[in-house]
Amino acid sequence: MLAMTKQRMSPIQLFLILLIVKTTSFASIPNQWTGKNLITGDSWSTPSHFQDKKGHVIIFMSAKCPCSNSHAAELIKLADLYKDFRFTAVHSNMDETYESAQDYFKKLGLKFDIVQDEKAEMADQLKAFKTPHVFVLSPNAEILYHGGITNSSHAPSATQHFLADALEDIHQNRPVKVSEGRTLGCVISRTKN
Repeated sequence: MLAMTKQRMSPIQLFLILLIVKTTSFASIPNQWTGKNLITGDSWSTPSHFQDKKGHVIIFMSAKCPCSNSHAAELIKLADLYKDFRFTAVHSNMDETYESAQDYFKKLGLKFDIVQDEKAEMADQLKAFKTPHVFVLSPNAEILYHGGITNSSHAPSATQHFLADALEDIHQNRPVKVSEGRTLGCVISRTKN
């Protein structure tokens, strides 16, 4: 590597270095997660039949964040439209009680699993920062898209729909045009009040 720094790198060498950096930055993401279903209280794990889907959409949400709440209708619509993806909401905020989160998500009406991430381990592994923060993973746990659901903290005001566009690209077997969108919302609290 030292010898390379004294001479100019070829485009192929630069590409290979960038490829190694990109593919190893999320290398610690497991194929399997476990937790507790926030609504039922049952244990939850990444379904074994996930391989039959085009991807896994993981959305970090909060019971008290208005930005997270404003995107619920869009998430319900997308989960209905893209049945070839598995959707899972994750609640990692440690400053919200289990009971208040459970009550909120029961009323929200999401039609997919909502997982309590007790020690924010899923949030830490994916480096989730805010709510809502979404990750679209391939069946092999490769991150295909991450960031905001839209380009607005208030979904009805959005002019770009990052998650919808990424799902459509994957659904149509195209490369994701925008693989990262700015995350707007409330910071995930990793400490209790």
